[in-house]
Amino acid sequence: MTTQSPEVIVVGAGVMGCAIALELGRRGASVRVLERSVPGAEASSAAAGMLAAQVESHEQGPLSSLCLASRERFGAWAGELAKRTGIDVEHRVCGLLRVAFDDKDAKILEEHAAWQRADGQRVELLTEAQARAIEPAIGASRAAAHYPEEARVDPPRWLRALRIGAERAGARFTSGALVRRVVVRDGRVAGVEMEGGDILEAPHVVIAAGSWSNLVPGVPLGPSAIRPARGQIVELMTPIPPLRGIVWSSAAYLSPRDDGRILVGSTLEFVGFERLVTAGAVHDLIGGAMEMVPSLRGAEMVRAWSAFRPHTPDELPFIGPANARGLWLATGHYRNGILLSPITAEIIAALIAGEAPPVDVGPFRVDR
Repeated sequence: MTTQSPEVIVVGAGVMGCAIALELGRRGASVRVLERSVPGAEASSAAAGMLAAQVESHEQGPLSSLCLASRERFGAWAGELAKRTGIDVEHRVCGLLRVAFDDKDAKILEEHAAWQRADGQRVELLTEAQARAIEPAIGASRAAAHYPEEARVDPPRWLRALRIGAERAGARFTSGALVRRVVVRDGRVAGVEMEGGDILEAPHVVIAAGSWSNLVPGVPLGPSAIRPARGQIVELMTPIPPLRGIVWSSAAYLSPRDDGRILVGSTLEFVGFERLVTAGAVHDLIGGAMEMVPSLRGAEMVRAWSAFRPHTPDELPFIGPANARGLWLATGHYRNGILLSPITAEIIAALIAGEAPPVDVGPFRVDR
């Protein structure tokens, strides 16, 4: 049985799939989004929401440039989503304070700041007094650096706004949709085969299924091309927000919310798809949080959870054309899924329209 389908099928309804559906819808394309669970059930709604384009970049290169380009787009995207949906996604250019508590981390911090300043990025090394002037609640540290352009967003709000915005732009979402394989005929994508054998036809298919992307038959990714990297996060609550912006150390990071919540993240564990919250991880994260902000000893622990980030061997995402005409990849974003959702959506939409993408996608091609 064959069922007529839209111009573009997007496999995956996390932030990447929803952002792509929104951008395509804004361009007038007919879009169908397929999700095996429910939109945002995985890493998208479980992230801490740091838009840390600088701190998460370890060297000058294509990923650093991509992250910076996407961070610059968040203000416009957040503003448009507020108009389309009425949702404040809590996009805040709050800055990030990086602190070091020993000589080794202090040296790494200083080297990181040096190459970023040489690259023209804004970062300032601070004395302890200067650091406390920015964040009075922090504890004693050996060194500190401030990144004033780093930002944050609330992932559940971001995802919900993207989903609603995409639907209002004409995209259709189907939950509980298990894709059996990508259908290719004569070197051209023809659609996807669903569980039960029905074929949903479309001239373009976008794979945005995160850690599950290489498990879809017909996607040109080997078994080790993407693997799940488990991250555990703890949520604390304080009566009065103790932080103005993000605070980051080698032990943990603190991503505050407007209502006094603080997300403490995150671990990095390669344990397959074992979804657990472990005592050791919670202990270490809370310990790191209290080292950075001692007053958090009295915070309420609200909850803890884990999710899977799509990790690639070189830690670069797969964005762009695949092995069949009309088959596109938007996956493998690892720690930067929230951050990279706007730029990835713009790239994929431009490529589908036959336009030049806003950045060079060569470094992110599957055949790199």
